[in-house]
Amino acid sequence: MENELTQQQNTEPTQVVPAMPPPNQKMIERRGQRTEPYTRRLPQIRGGICEYCGVMDNKVPSQFQYTLCPHFKGLGEMRCSYCDEAKNPTDVIRQSVLNIAEHPDNPDQYVVWCNSYECSRKHEARFRVNR
Repeated sequence: MENELTQQQNTEPTQVVPAMPPPNQKMIERRGQRTEPYTRRLPQIRGGICEYCGVMDNKVPSQFQYTLCPHFKGLGEMRCSYCDEAKNPTDVIRQSVLNIAEHPDNPDQYVVWCNSYECSRKHEARFRVNR
């Protein structure tokens, strides 16, 4: 009789229960006086030097040190998105702090702005959601 029970147990088809997907992480909505989109920031370029990597090669002038670091290598010349076209970008890099962040609508692009009051104000106004 035991053999019959074990044979029945072995021959019965097993029912596979599908695994449940993990629950989605919920976020709390935040409403405030001002709203700006959240983006990933890269290290600042201070006088041409990446704030994270520092001086990479002593033989290269400071305004070009950022081109050697892995954060900005291959991106080309950094230009403030808000400075006047007549300004020399190398002078802006040498004399300013450049902030770099992913574009909130297109993560394949970076937005660059210098630390001048006008450019910082323009940047904040551009991405402020509720005016």
